[in-house]
Amino acid sequence: MADEHGDKTELPTDRRRQEVREKGNVAKSVDLNAAALMIAAAMAMAFLGHSLVYTLADFLSASLRGPAWDRLDQGLLMKHLAGNGTLVLKALVPFLLMMAVAAIVANLAQVGFLISTEVLQPKFSRLNPLEGVKRIFSIQGLVKLAISVAKLVLFTSLAAWFIWTSLGQFLSFTGGDLAGSAAATGRALIGLAFLLSLSLLALALLDYGYQRWKFEQDLMMTKQEVREEMRQMEGDPMIRARRREAHRKLALSRQMQQVKEADVVVTNPTHIAVAIKYDAEKMAAPIVVAKGQGYLAERIRTLAAEHGVPIVEKKPLARALYQTVKVGHPVPTDLYEVVAEILAYVYRLKGKAPKNT
Repeated sequence: MADEHGDKTELPTDRRRQEVREKGNVAKSVDLNAAALMIAAAMAMAFLGHSLVYTLADFLSASLRGPAWDRLDQGLLMKHLAGNGTLVLKALVPFLLMMAVAAIVANLAQVGFLISTEVLQPKFSRLNPLEGVKRIFSIQGLVKLAISVAKLVLFTSLAAWFIWTSLGQFLSFTGGDLAGSAAATGRALIGLAFLLSLSLLALALLDYGYQRWKFEQDLMMTKQEVREEMRQMEGDPMIRARRREAHRKLALSRQMQQVKEADVVVTNPTHIAVAIKYDAEKMAAPIVVAKGQGYLAERIRTLAAEHGVPIVEKKPLARALYQTVKVGHPVPTDLYEVVAEILAYVYRLKGKAPKNT
């Protein structure tokens, strides 16, 4: 029989997913980010490469056009830096923006918006050389090494195939127009960049699928872990019991205070006690302000005697009130007449005028 404490057979709860995410642990493929950057770079070279080459050519020309010797001072240096820096930035900023957008989109597509400081905290265990050697020669480390070698072989083979099939075109450039040859070579290199980046994208999608599957497997929980989490969410049973006991004591304390102001206590005669209060100006019906049986009934009778609250023995009424009426609730209509008679009797004992019940 499987050990329920060790086998991860339960789906992860929402709380576990949230805790893991807050720590920065998410399903993510590094290759997918690299593929996105390579595709963005290839697109940038395809659309912006022409202007970038001409801008850099102008920069090189301007740098070489100056006099052979010149007096170098702060003003002249700042002038050259400002002019050349502006020229280079105008060429590179669009290129860098495309790369940044690609990196952001790739990360958002994989993990969504997530900010976690947990991954930034230093972990000194990573500085342990023995742990590093264990990671390198672990099964997971060897698998990663094999995948990296396979990718290197694949990309090298694709590049070699592309160059071999384009060799005739490259040889035709010899003796031709330099600008045309350079442009054709640039287009060929951009085509190679697209080929390699799309190949990496295909591998990255497979890797991302594997990372998602492995992440879900790692999140699986044992039955014991699920019970522990539910216990943490609901609170420890001992704490809940103590909390219930504290609430019960507080409620009893309030009931005992209400007994002192009650109009009458109806008893069974010793097992049950129910305290009733009625104020015609504030209440629509008499209210049960306290009730109890056994020791609590004795406490109610003792407090009533100490504070001059009349005690009336009425077994059927005491049982009915105790069983059907909650503390703080009014007396039911079918018991109005009996309670009214008792209240009228109490008022006569106290020498008060009977209240309208």
